[in-house]
Amino acid sequence: MKKVLLTALVAGTISVASAQNSAVNSAILNHKNGTLDKALTDIEKATEHKKTKDKAKTWFYRGVILQDMIGNPIYGKQTDEKTPITVLESYNKAVELDGENGEYGKQVPERKQMLYGQVLNQAVEYHNNQDWPNAINKYELAHKISPQDTTAVLYAAYAATADNKYDQAIGFYNELLDMGHKTEDVYKAKVQLQQATEASDEAVMETLANGLKEHPNSVYLMQEELKYYLKNDRADEAMAKLDKAIAADPKNASLYAVKGNLQERKKNFDAAKETYKKAIEVDPTNFDAYYNLGVLEYNQGADVNNKAAKMDYATYQKKGKALEAEAKKHYQAALPYFEKAHEIQPEDKATMQNLVNVYTRLGRKSDAEKISAQLNK
Repeated sequence: MKKVLLTALVAGTISVASAQNSAVNSAILNHKNGTLDKALTDIEKATEHKKTKDKAKTWFYRGVILQDMIGNPIYGKQTDEKTPITVLESYNKAVELDGENGEYGKQVPERKQMLYGQVLNQAVEYHNNQDWPNAINKYELAHKISPQDTTAVLYAAYAATADNKYDQAIGFYNELLDMGHKTEDVYKAKVQLQQATEASDEAVMETLANGLKEHPNSVYLMQEELKYYLKNDRADEAMAKLDKAIAADPKNASLYAVKGNLQERKKNFDAAKETYKKAIEVDPTNFDAYYNLGVLEYNQGADVNNKAAKMDYATYQKKGKALEAEAKKHYQAALPYFEKAHEIQPEDKATMQNLVNVYTRLGRKSDAEKISAQLNK
């Protein structure tokens, strides 16, 4: 009698387990046939039953079924903003139960990459509609799905900036830097945001210093650093730093261009001109040196012109013409520098506007109109 009862108990146990495994198998079959709503009903039952709730297969297919419902023209309406999170949790549960090299665990990375693409596309859609909070949420989820990928974090920074959430944007840029994504643009954007939020000079200078370690030839970062040196009465320290850098890398035209800019800020215009010319000697295609020389000459001409304009009539009759002639020499000196800068960077609008101004000052109306037409395209 005991033997019979034992056999019946075992038979009953096998029957229950088989029924629950059938729920998983039924979910898989319904998924294969495209009836995702039925597949979901089956798999949710399996996730709650004690015989199948700890099976990697159950959680893997729960993730697969829910993921394939996202964006589906028929079943997509049964999903919501939390569905991708549920999918991710299901895959993570499958790996937890099966290990990374298990039958189902090893299939998870490919599925996660697909999920990353789905969520990123949702983020981009929100982004394009300028729904910044939802875009940021989706970018953050995409990053959670694929922690090594920098794209979602970068675009989250863009979205936060567009939403005027500057502190949040700085956080995203810091995350990018921690991930090793240390491009010049990241440092540049972080500096600009720090300036917009009125961060301390020390904080901004720390970012600039770190950026220059990664991008020692960045003219933008060097020039911004110079601004803070000057602001904090450290011009001599800045000059010493530049001279040391030039001694170590005398063929670096960008260093001369930045040094010329510093000399110009200190009103040492003759020295600035010579330094800019040195930059051109080292690199005949250095845009900044040509452009800055043009600006320096033009501004000197404008200063002389302004003196003549402020004279009373009697004084102008005596000295005005000579001053105007002196100003014209500066405009003529500026012209070839702006023309060369325009040749190097033909799309630069500031250069084109300055060319229009110089041509106008020199009475070259047709040339001014030609450049103005390019500027207004």
